[in-house]
Amino acid sequence: MLKRIHFLLLSIFLTLSSLLFPWSGHESYTYLVVKSLNLNLDKLVEIRPYTYKETRVYNTKYYYTDDFAGQRKFFDPLNDGKFPPDPSPVDGKLPAWQILTIYAQFPDFGMDEELNLSPLQSLIGNSQGVRHMRYKLGLIEAFEGDKSFLYFVDISKEAFAKGDEYWGYRFLSYALHYMEDLFQPYHETPGTFWEVVRSLMDKKTKNLLNNAHYAYDNYLVYLIHYSKHSEEVRKLIINTPKRRIPSNYEALINEVMMYGYSRFPEVHKHIKAAMGDILIERVPTIDDYQKLEAEGKLDRLYKVTKEIIVVMTGTIKAFLEDYLTTYAQK
Repeated sequence: MLKRIHFLLLSIFLTLSSLLFPWSGHESYTYLVVKSLNLNLDKLVEIRPYTYKETRVYNTKYYYTDDFAGQRKFFDPLNDGKFPPDPSPVDGKLPAWQILTIYAQFPDFGMDEELNLSPLQSLIGNSQGVRHMRYKLGLIEAFEGDKSFLYFVDISKEAFAKGDEYWGYRFLSYALHYMEDLFQPYHETPGTFWEVVRSLMDKKTKNLLNNAHYAYDNYLVYLIHYSKHSEEVRKLIINTPKRRIPSNYEALINEVMMYGYSRFPEVHKHIKAAMGDILIERVPTIDDYQKLEAEGKLDRLYKVTKEIIVVMTGTIKAFLEDYLTTYAQK
């Protein structure tokens, strides 16, 4: 009987994941982080061919292995068209910061879609969420965003160990993507327990939870590029110091997940209070954010999001310093 109850609850909250969401702005956020580090990331790295036999299954149609630096092949310039910078390689080389920046968005390009990864994915209609989230609802847990992070950390180590700096940095950028995803509270849980239960019977509640997830994903890229606070947010990311982290990367990513999960109630409360009925109908637009911001309705959400950005940034800076000084810059 207990197993049936668990399965029912799992089915309910997984139906909310039928639309899959990235924590937007990976390339811009990661650029600000890596350019603020004193780790010789301006060093030029030779572009190397992909020669790896991976144990991970991908949608190979979207698992690109060529280099697309300088092409803006997969993303459009945001806001001013110049940030983050994406210069073309020179003599087959590009700086390490650029590899980390442009490929941090790569896992959202489709490599995790249309796969057979878990029996649970039949409940969400797609496999991408399996790899990008780590849902927790009471005693129920699902998905493997943490394993995605650890996998790419390990294969990055393998690349650096054989002297392949290009793929060492590129695989590391994929790992950063999953770590950043797991700082997004909606990647840990879709709603409160009773909202999730109610969403099974009430379309408005289901729409609200789906659109709230989208809204917070988009809020980060809004803050970096379009908000009246954009300059403050960019400076915050640049100036945030590293924080103390576990030396064991498995313990580290577990800490990240629990932090994201712990911030969910506050983020969710402020999202709903600020955006109200908009979330029942659609995902907010940039114009919506700007109007709400001008009216002061995003002030509390902005405050808690700055706190999340500080912890996320301090954690990622500490991770990169530890990882790169240990494995990349010997």
